[in-house]
Formats: sequence, structure tokens, C-alpha cells
Amino acid sequence: MRPARRGQPRLFAVRTVAGRELDVALIVAQRAQDEDIPIYAVIVPPQIKGYVIVETPAAFHAANAIQGLRYAKGVVPGVLRYEDVERLLKPEAVVETLKPGDIVEIISGPFRDMKAQVVRVIPGKNEVVLNVLEIEYPLQITVPGDSVRPARERGK
Repeated sequence: MRPARRGQPRLFAVRTVAGRELDVALIVAQRAQDEDIPIYAVIVPPQIKGYVIVETPAAFHAANAIQGLRYAKGVVPGVLRYEDVERLLKPEAVVETLKPGDIVEIISGPFRDMKAQVVRVIPGKNEVVLNVLEIEYPLQITVPGDSVRPARERGK
């Protein structure tokens, strides 16, 4: 990674109270607009609780934006790499990793917490056809790909 030149936007993490990330992001964005602070983007990563990512040329701009803010704890020392943040923002599709025969756990819907076996995967629709294992009679259901979590692979 090449070193950032002066004035070039970089990414900084801001620690927040868990559950108040969106509040902090909205207030930081509003303050940046009102007080002409050069903040170009505010990101709330869905997988990480207690942090907001701010794109600005220098860390002190982020510190100025959160100054006196009740739910913001401070700017984390160091600069984040764009590749790391990009990886956080791209959702990992579970459907792409599943194969027929894999055992999965259903995590939402009426069959929640039940184990099922993958019959086939429909990647275009992000759907999975499952055979529910915890019911006495054979039952095939089609569920969205984000409603399942891999439990183990076939043969393990």
C-alpha cells in the first residue's frame, strides 16, 4: 500500500457505545455539514458493534466532529486500509458455499433452530431447497439463503 499524501482522504475508526452507532454516524455527518469539517463519508459496518468508520484527511477532523458527543468514546489511533473496510461491507453469500448434501441450521422462520440437509442451491434467486431432518416425514422447503447457517459438511 502506498503512503497517503497530505489532504488525501483516509479511513479512521471511531469507538462508540454499542447500539448507538447509527446515532453517532448521523450526528457526525450533520456536524460535518454544518461546521464545514472535511468528512467525506461515515460508515456503520453491520458486523461490528461499537465502531463507526469516518473518511477524512486527518484524524483530528474526526475528533472535532465527535467532540462532546455523548455516545462517541474517541478516535482509534491508526489508519484503516480500504481493502479491510471493503471486506466488511461486502456481504458474504452463504449460498455460494453450500453444496447438496451439506447439513445446515435454519436460523429464521417457522423452522428456526432445526437442522436440514441441502437438496439443491438456486444461486440466481439466493434460495436453498432443504430437507428438514428433525421431522418424522419427508419435508422439503425452500428458504432464502440468508436464513441458513452451515452446521457441518457432508461426510464429517
